[in-house]
Order: sequence, then C-alpha cells, then structure tokens
Amino acid sequence: MTPTIAIIGSGFGMYCLLPAFCNTENCHVVSISGKNSQRMSSYCKKYNVKHYHDWKEMLQKEQPDAIAIAVIPKYQFEIAKYALEHKIAVFAEKPLSIDYEKCLELCHLAKKHRLPNMVDFEFPEIPEWKKTKKILENNVIGKIFDIEINWTFLSHDLKNHINSWKTDVSKGGGALSFFASHVFNYVEYFVGKIETIDCSLGYSELSINKGETEIEMNLKFENGCKGKINIDVSNSNNSKHTIVFHGSTGQLQLQNNANNVVDNFELILNSQKNEIIESKDATNIQNPELDPRVKIVSLLARKFIHWCNSGIPQKPDFQNGMRVQELIDLARTSNSNVKYNN
Repeated sequence: MTPTIAIIGSGFGMYCLLPAFCNTENCHVVSISGKNSQRMSSYCKKYNVKHYHDWKEMLQKEQPDAIAIAVIPKYQFEIAKYALEHKIAVFAEKPLSIDYEKCLELCHLAKKHRLPNMVDFEFPEIPEWKKTKKILENNVIGKIFDIEINWTFLSHDLKNHINSWKTDVSKGGGALSFFASHVFNYVEYFVGKIETIDCSLGYSELSINKGETEIEMNLKFENGCKGKINIDVSNSNNSKHTIVFHGSTGQLQLQNNANNVVDNFELILNSQKNEIIESKDATNIQNPELDPRVKIVSLLARKFIHWCNSGIPQKPDFQNGMRVQELIDLARTSNSNVKYNN
C-alpha cells in the first residue's frame, strides 16, 4: 500500500519538503498545514494538495501514514509526539527538540510503536561527502589524527535584520543549535564518537534575539583524533565551508567557497599513494525554480519512504537527533569564554 504523507510548515516545509516528497516515488502527498499566503496557494495548486491552517485538524481529517515537519524547534516536539502516539511515522527537522529529555521521549515513542523516524541531516547525502566517507573508510590517507572545520558566511536572518526564532536560543535558534547541529552529526559520521568538547561562543549585534553567532570548539574523539571547529554566521566577507582531514599518510580536503549550502563542493586528495585529485560535484545541475536543497532532501525522503514500505530502518533517525542534542547541551555547558563583537 502506498503511504500517504502530510507536510507541516509554511516555510521550509512548503518550498522544500513539499516538492521533495511529491517527487519521491511510492508515496502520495495529500496535504500541507501552514500559514495562508499567495505563495502557499500556488504551491498547493502546483502539487495538487489540500491546505490546512491547523496541523492537528489536518491529521485528524486526513489520517496520513506519515508526516514531514518543518516548524520552530520549540514546537516540533508537540507535533511529533502527537503523531507517534497516533501511529503516524515522522520525518523531522533538526534540531529534533530543544532539550535532551524531549528527544529521548520521542525516541522511546518511535521504538514503542515501531514507527519510521528520520531527521533531516542533509550533508552526508551530498555525493562528494559520500566519496569522502569512502576514501576515509579505505584508509587512503591512513589513520585520521586531526580534523579542522571552518564554516563562515552571513546568515539570511542576520543579513536582512530579521527578528526570527533562528536567533533565539529559547526557541531552538542560535548558531549552536541551528548550524552546529549539522556539524556534530557529520563529524561523527566521518570520524567517530566525540568524547570531550571545549566550546567558546561569540555574539554579534546583528543577532536581534541575542543568539550566538560565532563558535570555536576543540574536540577529542574516542579514537584519539582531535578536532578544531570554527563557525561564524555573521561573516559578510568570506563564505566558505571547509573540512580538512589530516591522516598519517596524507590529507583530504572537502570544500565549498560558494554561497550555496549544498552545491559546488570539491574534493582535494593529497596522499603518498596518489597525485593531487580535484573532484567537483555536479549537484548544482537542477531545476532553477526549486530550492537547491530539494534534491538532497529528496534522497532522505526516499530513505524514509523505503522504511515506511519495507520496515527496514534507515539513517539518520531520532537516535542521531538525540545524540546531536546531547552534544549541543554539552557544548553549551562547556562554554568557557564569551565574546561580544560589533
């Protein structure tokens, strides 16, 4: 039986999750819940789905097999919990919630009812990231002893002086929850489990709700590898996302110097056994009318629907979301220095 899907969210839910799931085979998107707007009306007409203003009314009337959520993190828990209690599978956004205990409760509910559950951690689905994972697993640069991450750009909300949850820590915003959540997920995907975190947070006057905008972290992994992470979402001069792996027999660099979250990554390998290799990603080839992230979220949607249809668990799931929240909490409590920048 083809599972029915309902979308919740009038931002990312509308312009990313809706087309991603509508373009996924073996499922049927029936409706979306979100604010009323001309853009929402256009999307509903384009994808032939019903529009609701109240998510609970939608779930009660449509009784979908699964939902995909993109709401403020503070409110995601209530929706996900309600869905799981009513035997509805859940595709959630990151962070999964705003505290560890709520994440734990969602994990228990999903396990109790044996329901598919996933979190939208996108980066490991990018082709160049998958290639990176294979190179590391094949020990092409030997044992990894150090990883360095630099992710700097000027976020949309800061650039446009938007008063939103994305700069409000109490609602699940701030650079640590909103951006470092991705980093925590993918750094353990690449290197292994983090053992300790030493974190320093910085703040910019551009952050209307005073959420942190800069993060410096030193990590130690259980396998002995060390990591240094720098995230700055208030940097208007330099947009880049660079990950450098230092191994015993070489170096691997994954980088994106363009102002695009998922496109234009290149992979540079330099080892004792290989010449320097530059490999450029082709993921920037897509429908220009769609958000660039749609093609990556579609890969996760495909996994989620496969779980719904086959019963075979997929990753990243709520366990991954709970682990990331554990690391966010650990980083915030370890904050050893506070910087205020103009």
